[in-house]
Amino acid sequence: MPPLKLAILLLALLTPSCARHGPSQASAKAAATAQGEPYALSLQDGVLTFCDNRGARKLDLKTNREAASSAVCSRSEPNAACSGLPLDVEVRTPLNEPNDIVDLGAASFPLKGRVHDCSASGKLLAVVTGSQVVLIDAAKGSASEISPHGGGRIAIGSGWLAWADASKIHAESVLPH
Repeated sequence: MPPLKLAILLLALLTPSCARHGPSQASAKAAATAQGEPYALSLQDGVLTFCDNRGARKLDLKTNREAASSAVCSRSEPNAACSGLPLDVEVRTPLNEPNDIVDLGAASFPLKGRVHDCSASGKLLAVVTGSQVVLIDAAKGSASEISPHGGGRIAIGSGWLAWADASKIHAESVLPH
């Protein structure tokens, strides 16, 4: 067989195999359905832990498999003021306006809706409103909308962002692809 035909045949045979085993966009997202309202979202080492009516749960973000967890469930209020974070953050609610503004250092980021919860990891600030999920990069001074649908809880860590929208929990890699 001529070398060119052999190369084309090998490329055709290996391409599907690489697509199955190489990084994919599908592996950069995960989801779970909670029983009741999820709370205590936490991300660490590629695992999302959360609590719902069943108690503590964990979602392996690589395999998208959910199971019971030995974590302790502690219910706390969402951080709608973005307070107590390792970043200089302030949430402003302009009078008679439906949208909040997040001030991060000297930069301001107008949002769609009211802030429901915030979480920070390094120089990244994750914010969920009733209308959107936003990731703000303090180092770059930029914001990107992760989802046009809001939620009630949010967590960021280990290169992942997770948020709860009613009983649905979404997780997405925030590492560059």
